Amino acid sequence: MDPTTRRVVVTGASGYVGTHIVDALLGAGHQVLALSRRPVPERPGLRWLHWDLTQTAPSDLPEATAVVHAAAHVNDWDPWPVQQRVTVNGTARVLAAFPTARIVLVSSCSVYPLVKGLVDESVPPTTRPLSPYPRAKIAQEELVGARPGSLILRPHAVYGPGDPTLLPRLSAARVFGRFLVPSGRRTLVHLTHVDLLAAACVAAVERPEVTGIVNVADADALPALDIVRAISTANGWPERPLLLGEALTWTIAVALEAWGHASPARKHPLLTRYSASHVARSRIFVTTRLDRDLGVAPTAPRLSTWTLEP
Repeated sequence: MDPTTRRVVVTGASGYVGTHIVDALLGAGHQVLALSRRPVPERPGLRWLHWDLTQTAPSDLPEATAVVHAAAHVNDWDPWPVQQRVTVNGTARVLAAFPTARIVLVSSCSVYPLVKGLVDESVPPTTRPLSPYPRAKIAQEELVGARPGSLILRPHAVYGPGDPTLLPRLSAARVFGRFLVPSGRRTLVHLTHVDLLAAACVAAVERPEVTGIVNVADADALPALDIVRAISTANGWPERPLLLGEALTWTIAVALEAWGHASPARKHPLLTRYSASHVARSRIFVTTRLDRDLGVAPTAPRLSTWTLEP
């Protein structure tokens, strides 16, 4: 094996982010062990094993140079016991299964408080998470951060072709010929293209000397209205945008959450405070470490690729 080739484990390998990480690692010449609940088609350099992180680890796990831990429970509406069982306890199982490997955690900028303006890695996690999801990511970071040599990547609002999370929510806001945008005219939204995140994961594997926390985001934050117009063009949506404004967005999110908690089915609201935080608060994530330490230059936003179809 080429001395620059590494054996890398990817958890959550069948998910949206995980599949892009696997492809990027294989493209860089590394050997990959994909771990997930759903099968991942094997190809040269790739082996797949089934592992539901709520269960005991497979007995035949090989040693690995690094683990890119991308598995987590991503539904922000599900209650804390679910998040704890999958994201927090699952992370503890990953750490125990690979006691000597470098851990690269795909975390989230949702761990930051809702401060406006520039946000760098020195800003401590919020003490008031908006949902069980960021609460679980904070706990996950604490576990991984205790492992010497680990690296935590914090992307924000990951997007790209076939996005299964944020774009479907935005699409559902197209009603009566209008595109209801939960944001303000002056709000800047900082996104992370999925290919940029995958490149950061490859660099994190190849540069084990880089530790701590690294923000991962596109080169520029954009006005929410510009983003909405671009994705409408990319997806052929004819509805005219209607910006709700920041104050009204938060009021609606709080009301819908209250309705969701009170309803017998506890149905996921179209808008939650967590989802609103992605688009209704101007925050620019400082990416100096991404460029300087990992050698990954943030790319310009590629909104034309943000489509429902892969």
